[in-house]
Amino acid sequence: MRALAWGLVLLLSACVPVAMLRPPEPARGLEVSVGGSLFHNPFANRDQYPIMPLPYLAVAFGDGELEYNFSVQWGLRGGVKLGLGPGLALDAGLTVPPLFGPDWSQGVPVVLDGGAILGGDGFYFSPRVHLIRVPTPSGGSWEWAWQPAWQASLGTYRRDWVAEVGALGGLGRLLIHLSAAWRFGTAP
Repeated sequence: MRALAWGLVLLLSACVPVAMLRPPEPARGLEVSVGGSLFHNPFANRDQYPIMPLPYLAVAFGDGELEYNFSVQWGLRGGVKLGLGPGLALDAGLTVPPLFGPDWSQGVPVVLDGGAILGGDGFYFSPRVHLIRVPTPSGGSWEWAWQPAWQASLGTYRRDWVAEVGALGGLGRLLIHLSAAWRFGTAP
């Protein structure tokens, strides 16, 4: 039972977009980011590594005011970012289950997320709320319920890289992650 609970925590945390890695300025043209996240391995014992890596790939395109973005960090996230002014943007997205591994019948969650990105001079802070559609037991069968979670990310960025530290809570434990990515882009 304990292994099943840890497996569910890992599955939920892997489907939730762990790394944000998005500065407040919406993309101008096409941008691609490649990187990864490190977080505590909940399955670690004396014979296993205490840190678990999770790769990150993102594509964003926009006109400097409105950005459409897609990222993969096990689940596939599609989102939109709206610049409201210098150093201020709203960002929202939908994450669907991974394309490999468990299937829908095994209760893989869908995640809606939204938050603000505040920053400037190469730094940002982003508070974010997630609504996770998770399976819950109900009298011998499973029903779907929405569960809230929160995330806060603090990062730094330059033209060709971004790095952040973040915390994801509300899933029965607190996941701290370190994430970084290289950024490649073309301006219109």
